[in-house]
Amino acid sequence: MMGSIDIGTLAICLGLVALLQFVAFCIQLQVDPARPGPGCWAVASAIGCVGAAVNLLRVFPSLSGHYTVPIIVYILSLVGGQILVYVGILRFLGRREKRGPLIALAVLTAAAALIFTSVHDDLPARRVCSSVIFALISFASSRALLRHHTPDIAVGARAVAAIFAVNGLALAALTALPALGLLQLPPPLPAVLTYFVLLVGSPLASIGLIVLGNQKLAAENREAGEGLRTAKIFMKSVLDSLTAHIALIDANGDIILVNKAWRDFARLNGLDPQRVCEGTNYLCACDAAARNDDAEADSFAAGIRKVLAGELGQFIMEYPCHAPHERRWFVGRVTPFPGDGPRRVVVAHEDISERKLMELALAESNKKLAAYSATDALTGIANRRRFDEVFASEYARHARSGATLSLVMLDIDYFKNYNDTYGHAEGDNCLIQAAGTIARTLHRQTDLAARYGGEEFICLLPDTDLAGAVAVAEDIRQNVAGLALPHAQSAVAPVVTVSIGVLAAKCPPGAAPGDLYKQVDALLYKAKGNGRNRVESNSLESDAPDAAAAGQGVVRIFWDTAFASGNATIDRQHQMLIATANELLLLMTQNPSCPTLGTAIDAALQHVVEHFRDEERILEAVDFPGLAEHTAEHERLLQKGTALVSGWTEDSASSGEIIRFIVHDLIMMHMLSSDIQYHLCFKQPA
Repeated sequence: MMGSIDIGTLAICLGLVALLQFVAFCIQLQVDPARPGPGCWAVASAIGCVGAAVNLLRVFPSLSGHYTVPIIVYILSLVGGQILVYVGILRFLGRREKRGPLIALAVLTAAAALIFTSVHDDLPARRVCSSVIFALISFASSRALLRHHTPDIAVGARAVAAIFAVNGLALAALTALPALGLLQLPPPLPAVLTYFVLLVGSPLASIGLIVLGNQKLAAENREAGEGLRTAKIFMKSVLDSLTAHIALIDANGDIILVNKAWRDFARLNGLDPQRVCEGTNYLCACDAAARNDDAEADSFAAGIRKVLAGELGQFIMEYPCHAPHERRWFVGRVTPFPGDGPRRVVVAHEDISERKLMELALAESNKKLAAYSATDALTGIANRRRFDEVFASEYARHARSGATLSLVMLDIDYFKNYNDTYGHAEGDNCLIQAAGTIARTLHRQTDLAARYGGEEFICLLPDTDLAGAVAVAEDIRQNVAGLALPHAQSAVAPVVTVSIGVLAAKCPPGAAPGDLYKQVDALLYKAKGNGRNRVESNSLESDAPDAAAAGQGVVRIFWDTAFASGNATIDRQHQMLIATANELLLLMTQNPSCPTLGTAIDAALQHVVEHFRDEERILEAVDFPGLAEHTAEHERLLQKGTALVSGWTEDSASSGEIIRFIVHDLIMMHMLSSDIQYHLCFKQPA
């Protein structure tokens, strides 16, 4: 029966089987295109189809010319196809093939087919070589399936490995047994059996490979499904663990899903979670709130619509949402939902009340700190730092506008005596009341009163001419005196009074602003030197009426710039000496029995001692050549002054001696005569 089977028919059947395998593998490739392996199997089946078609040409010698070429092509298609199947199995299992041995097998197959066809036509040898090589590749495929399969296809891999192994063993037996003389098969039985092995083994192996591919795909789908379920559970857990209130909203504004915080917030605010969660139109809810004059809801709904329309990549808005029992703030964020499909947005509301309250507290603290840093702790008016800042700004503004800027500097008269008499607590109270009176006297918001240091105060009067500044200064002088704070140790009045210097000046852009300080300070010392409780200005005489009346018939010494030596310390002390002399003149001529006269004389002598010491130190530093003689004159004057003070009584004769000593000896003969000798030491060279 085997001998009656036509070889050509078997070859056609083998070609049809290869064609069916090619179609099956192509379908598998469509089902799972990303899977490595089916592509190689489909190419292997295509090569089998080509080999079978070429093999049929042997039946038609007129078409093939000679059967040598069809035989070689057919053998190469069988072996080459099996090599591709092996390569596909390795790639399917996630392995890479070693191409060197495979190429060597292909070359060996081609050489054997060529030798045993063209050089020495030997059919049994051809069959033995090709079958052995085919069997070896089948064994290699079986081994790869057994070694490298994954647990999800373990059973199928073993079954397919068995098919490849049986197929290889059958081909090896059909070639080895006759060659060894163990089995004698008459022609064409060996060829028929070989075709039967290929016709049975090849489809079974192909079916097994397709089943393995589908098992792998199903396992991965199950794993992906499990992963998706796990991801959903994880996403829900993450969303529910967040404190932000999160919702997913579609293009129409309908809520698709919300997290636990969203539901809890609705419940805590007395709302039914079902009415503000899935299925609710969030945009309609915002629009309804906007109709009730909720501007934040209207703005937030507009932001959501812009993100849904693609006009904004993200929308963020902070807004208050106060409850009856607490103040609350939230930040709302609207971001596009990633991925393909219909446009959606993620809406998240986060409670930022704690941060907002901290910001408000910090702002309040900064405000208080700024006030503390700009306010004098004792008097409550501006301190010097604040004054310097405002003065610098106003100077620059007046430099641009060309307007007049006025400064008023004042000093409480005999404040040291006040402290010594009444104590520092009363001294502080005196400063507080004086500062309050000064500040209240300034009526414009642009005016500024500040404590300049100790008992000195200063006022800044922008856009004010000299007449206006003097008027303000005179009001301050009268208002402070009007406080009627008793001052028994004052030489000018029984109450606390102030001496004031007033400066009105332009502000040249290139000049130093500090020059105005020096000028108004000099005017203040002029007021003190001219009897105190008065106002002195840079070009307008505005003495206090009471002070003028008190000083009628009294000789006064006035400071003149011609007296200046060029050294700031010496000149300042000389001005103080003149002021002290004027005070003594006023006391001695008007009230020689004043109890403060003795104190004033002691203070004057002490001032002279300190001045002589400072002057000698300064002259020594500039190498004044007449320092020795000058120092000796100081000693003589101090001895005379000490003797006069120690023998002083309240009678007019003693007072006259002291007046002559101060006016004649100290000022006229020493300061305005002897001291001129060292003026050249401080003059700047021309």
